[in-house]
Amino acid sequence: MHHTYTDVTHRTDLPTPYPEVVAAFEAVAWRRLGRYALELSQEASERLMRDYAEPARSEFAAHLPDVATVLLSPDGETAAFVSWFWGQPAVRLTSVLVDGTLVETSRLWTCKPPWPRALRSGWAGMDVRQEVERSSVPTRGRSVRGVVCEDPANPPAVATFVDAHRAHVAALGSTPVLLASVDDAIALRRQAFAHDLRVRRRTAVAEGVLVFLTLVMVGQVLGQVPSIRAWPPATLVISSLVFLVWALVHGRLVRVLSYVRWIRPAYR
Repeated sequence: MHHTYTDVTHRTDLPTPYPEVVAAFEAVAWRRLGRYALELSQEASERLMRDYAEPARSEFAAHLPDVATVLLSPDGETAAFVSWFWGQPAVRLTSVLVDGTLVETSRLWTCKPPWPRALRSGWAGMDVRQEVERSSVPTRGRSVRGVVCEDPANPPAVATFVDAHRAHVAALGSTPVLLASVDDAIALRRQAFAHDLRVRRRTAVAEGVLVFLTLVMVGQVLGQVPSIRAWPPATLVISSLVFLVWALVHGRLVRVLSYVRWIRPAYR
């Protein structure tokens, strides 16, 4: 998926999502660094929006490009990202350790997002925490933890959220490096998003392998049944039924595989 991360700090034509959340961080002494936009190519945007039904499609389009405000903690060790996510603020705290490990603490969603039509039925039973932590590979360079923060526009709630991130960093037993600019923060988000895409591609590959192995096993079984060997079209009929079942459970299968941590690629 072709995309770019761009510094849009001085773009007055792009609104700042959830300024009240940004103000809450500033109230607990965080400093605003700037803003960036995640911009998709026109082809990628159209392909993504085509998969959504109205009114989700229009809501998605209204929030492209995806603009985030970047803030820096008083000690310079953590960046905060505040952006839009389906009618609720997405808030993510990020630190990078001296060994290169990325540590992220994300606000758990208070409502589930809409999904593309092909995945809607399978994702109906999604687990919010597992979805937020989908790219977490703690032993391979990236630790993502979801934390409840009911009102991120409330400074005391933000302070508690920040404390949870500090505990997350401390649990990994290493020291964060200092961040200095919006460019540092953009680089972290760019690398994290690239890893998110690799996680999703790995899930797709795992699904393809699983379907292939299922077809091979079905073929082996069918080859052992004399009545089916005597009537070649039976193989085509049964294989078609297997594909039909796969189409019906596709969304649920992708969701289940997305939560299997060991198949995820390493961050570094």
